Amino acid sequence: MYTELTGKTWSRWVCVCKALGIHGITLCFQNVYGVGQSLKNPSTGILSIFSTLIKNYKPINIYEDGTESRDFVYMADVATSIILCIEKDEANGQIMNIGTGVATSVLGVAKILCKKYNIEVPINITGNFRLGDIRHNYADISKVKSLLGFEPQIDFGTGMTLFTDWVNEQAIMASKYEYSVREMKSRGLLK
Repeated sequence: MYTELTGKTWSRWVCVCKALGIHGITLCFQNVYGVGQSLKNPSTGILSIFSTLIKNYKPINIYEDGTESRDFVYMADVATSIILCIEKDEANGQIMNIGTGVATSVLGVAKILCKKYNIEVPINITGNFRLGDIRHNYADISKVKSLLGFEPQIDFGTGMTLFTDWVNEQAIMASKYEYSVREMKSRGLLK
């Protein structure tokens, strides 16, 4: 499954670029992660959220049944994709997915992080879900491969090692996860 601009959004994008005399490019990034991302902002993604919970010895609550999946792409690969778009005319006017094309389960991520930090915390499969979430989201990167020669260089295992080694060097922040859950519930977004 992957996301593309369609309908009115696409039409506006094309019109604006033509009016400005530029070649627009749209990149649809998957779950970007890496060294330096915020560990205190509960909106930066599950790697940061789970890492902060684990480092604070708090349980991890996983929505649905834990088998929902995401495509995790390391920040260096995202930077490479942007450079390729700047350097290659073939990118002009294109919409391309940037990811690895590999689906990783959310439950698997939690288990890997616990192992990397050598900290066991309860992992609870809640059955809850967030309105609007996509169950399985991974990129079809065939277009960016064929047009620009993009090939992700950092596999998830290597990226996780780089990320968790960096996290281990950081001061442990208080988790703001519970606040974000209360906010989602108050807005009717968590069922």
